[in-house]
Amino acid sequence: MKFHQLRALIAVTEHGSIHEASRELHLTQPAISKALADLEAELGAPLLIRSARGVQLTHYGKSLIRHARAIDQEIRHAHEDIATLLGVARGSVTIGVTPVTSLGPFAEALRQFIQLYPQVNVNVRELRPTLIQEGLVDGTIDFGLVSRIGAPEDTRFHWEELYSVPTTLAVRAGHPLRGGQSLEALAQSSWLSWDALDDASSLVGALFISSGIAPPKSVVRCTSTMLYMEMATTTDLVSLWSELPFHMPDHNAKLRRIALKEPLPPMTIGLVCRDLDVATSVAISFVELIRACCTRLAGVYKRAGAVPRLRAAKTTA
Repeated sequence: MKFHQLRALIAVTEHGSIHEASRELHLTQPAISKALADLEAELGAPLLIRSARGVQLTHYGKSLIRHARAIDQEIRHAHEDIATLLGVARGSVTIGVTPVTSLGPFAEALRQFIQLYPQVNVNVRELRPTLIQEGLVDGTIDFGLVSRIGAPEDTRFHWEELYSVPTTLAVRAGHPLRGGQSLEALAQSSWLSWDALDDASSLVGALFISSGIAPPKSVVRCTSTMLYMEMATTTDLVSLWSELPFHMPDHNAKLRRIALKEPLPPMTIGLVCRDLDVATSVAISFVELIRACCTRLAGVYKRAGAVPRLRAAKTTA
């Protein structure tokens, strides 16, 4: 199995045709076809289905393409690391974030990073945790910042807790709910959730599981940050947040915290990646900036007493 064969497979998959793949790779169509045919012969399995509508992957091809993309990313990382050692920090770094993590110290770390590494292309993608994990597997994401309740169960990835903040339930201003509420009583209401409740990364699902209470049956799932905010502030849906947004005046004016009779488990924000030992020097520099910003944020909130359960970043890699 040769790298040029894998690159041909990636290009054909991304463009849907051998013609377009040949243009991207600056190779002839017969050269692309031969590379793919040799790869299929070596593996003993058909990788592509060719038709008038273009080229599609077989289930064998779908399995191989994940590995091919990961290998392609590792080669890119190797080139970028050598360039950094030569004193030329170029290349790119791609980070997957969830909405909760983007509201924390990540923005400050991002500002510092682009000042220190102006020639590095930075790609920030707001994704759900499941999609961040998929990106880590195929190498399209260097590392992710994920919010969750409870410890992760997936042991495939490196997990590092950065900080934790109180979990808050909220409703729109003027909502009919009044006074202290129990989580069990709120389960009878309609909820807003980023993820399906049976998803391992679901914050709402994890909240009810950790409390030993049956989850709500009426749930509106919304993965759009803007629409989530709109629905939370204009409907009677119960929504789940971290404490951080409530220190923003515009946000605080539209939502009201629900006074709960029982304490809620904190929300943990953590770093997730395949393995920091194989990350690029540029990606590691970004991670170190994030750790430092998390530590400073912990100090600020500790002095202000605004978010008492915020914890500083761990120093272990």
